[in-house]
Amino acid sequence: MSKNESYLVALSQKHPHKLEALRPYAIEHEVPIIHPLSLDMVKQLIRIHQPKHILEIGTAIGYSAMHFASVDPDIRITTIERNDDMYQQAKQNIADYGYQEQIEIIFEDAREAFDAVGDRQLDMIFIDAAKAQTKKFFELYTPLLKTGGLVVIDNILYHDFVADIDVVRSRNVRQMVKKIQKFNTWLNDNEAYHTNFLDIEDGLAIAVKGESK
Repeated sequence: MSKNESYLVALSQKHPHKLEALRPYAIEHEVPIIHPLSLDMVKQLIRIHQPKHILEIGTAIGYSAMHFASVDPDIRITTIERNDDMYQQAKQNIADYGYQEQIEIIFEDAREAFDAVGDRQLDMIFIDAAKAQTKKFFELYTPLLKTGGLVVIDNILYHDFVADIDVVRSRNVRQMVKKIQKFNTWLNDNEAYHTNFLDIEDGLAIAVKGESK
């Protein structure tokens, strides 16, 4: 983390939300949760855009879903998690922090969970799951997104490897990084969405769905 990032994280955490009690656990147990500055950006987008129905792909321990729900009590979130241990922890955390009325967890692989959410219109989609499957998740669930809706994708720079793939020695990681690069290019060229890529921590893509042509 750069000095600038460290300064801004310290500033944003000066008055920490109660949910920040979960971050030390996530760090200790290597649970992949959204970085502080990226979280701040997404919550600010929620305040500006005022979505009422959000789909999250990749629940982990429920940290980000609860943070999103905390912005407005009228927000309803559907979040999908395929790992049983993560699902059980998220379910318990959501109950412990009192967000049961706002958050519905679906225990399933997101590639196979469309029927569970296909009856609703979405205002926002947050993708923070298996990075190699991001394009598949995007194409599967964006038909449910209303015109003007947001898609936010986390980790589009993936530990700086996406911008400098030559430093990657692992064949498996290299293949995944190539898929992320390919997705970023595809999204950038997708004329159905107006997209910005932000160099915040591990990278964010923010895409706004345009009018159908």
